[in-house]
Amino acid sequence: MRAREFITEGLADNPADPSLFAPGTLSAIKGAISMPDLSMNRTSGSPYMQWRFGIAMAGAPDFEQEVHQSTATGGDPLLATYSDAELEIIQATAKKIGAGRISKLTDNRSREEDHVQKVSPIKGFKGYKK
Repeated sequence: MRAREFITEGLADNPADPSLFAPGTLSAIKGAISMPDLSMNRTSGSPYMQWRFGIAMAGAPDFEQEVHQSTATGGDPLLATYSDAELEIIQATAKKIGAGRISKLTDNRSREEDHVQKVSPIKGFKGYKK
């Protein structure tokens, strides 16, 4: 099969058209549906929303926890730098390819939350010296 046979320029914003399937194809697909608002090929489409839909579908219909359309990062890549050198690499790369702005969410420090128990609940051993 040649690429021109399955890549159709200019149809990205058109709705699904069953007549464009190869003869006999649809009869072999039981319950075929299309979800145009989740298409990743349309100008308004979003591969990220398709992924979120799959996450939500994994627990449906029994899993009742609300699944949001977005995560805390809004679908943006989340990178964790452990040093200023790593941040410098990311900044240089973003500048090189024109990736746009970088939003720092935290600094290069990790901290224990206030609710974390920092003292061992186990009594020290007799005769143990530091």
